[in-house]
Parts: sequence; C-alpha cells; structure tokens
Amino acid sequence: MAAQQVQGLAVCAVAGAIMALGPLNRLRKRLASLLPRLHIRPPPPPAPLGRPIELIARDAQRLGRRFHYVPTGVSFIRFEAARRAYDDVLAEACETLQLPHLLRVLAPGPELDVERRRVESALEWAGLRLDDAA
Repeated sequence: MAAQQVQGLAVCAVAGAIMALGPLNRLRKRLASLLPRLHIRPPPPPAPLGRPIELIARDAQRLGRRFHYVPTGVSFIRFEAARRAYDDVLAEACETLQLPHLLRVLAPGPELDVERRRVESALEWAGLRLDDAA
C-alpha cells in the first residue's frame, strides 16, 4: 500500500474512534476538516506481464513462414533453430491467451508435430492469424 493510503486509513480510523468516544467537538471538527484534504488515489492498474499479442502474432507469422517453407539445402541446425523459435513463439501466444499446450514439454518427433498442429488450430480458433495472407 502507498504511504498516502496508509496515512488516510490511519486518519479515518482515528477519526472514527474519536467520534465514537464522545464530546470532543473541537477535535472532531478538526479531524472532519482534514478528511476532505486527503488525496487517496486508487492503485494503478497492473502492468501487463508479457509482450503485446500483436507483436507475438507478427513473430509467429514470420517464424511460421521460416519453419513451414524450408528452402532446399538448409542445414539441420538452421531447420532446428527455426523449429525451436516457432515453437517458443507459439507457446508464448498460448500462455498469453491462456491456452493449454505441451510445446515445451514434448521431445522433437511426431508427437510434437501433432501438438504443434493442434496449437496452431487452437490459436487460429482464438483469433490469432498465423498466416500472413490479408
């Protein structure tokens, strides 16, 4: 809690206690005149935890092209780097949209390929365009 909020709560608590105790009119009036001067502000909204979904979608489109359309003669290392980057951005999109996924759990292979296709369709269903066609 901010210091102003704590101070405001303390003043309100003391004012309530004094007003309940009895005929301390002068002190009661002084406290009543202080209460409107307190500037109690609501806490700021929480900051987003991750990147904006627009940036994630743009990265997913770019990395999806790189993963799905591999030119001939590309080394395995480049292909694996593209796959990992694409899986990471898909996982980030799922976490942002609170969709379940197993992309960071499964080992490379047919199960991961099936999970990637499932995640792509779930993200498309959620409104995230993975193809860059207009």
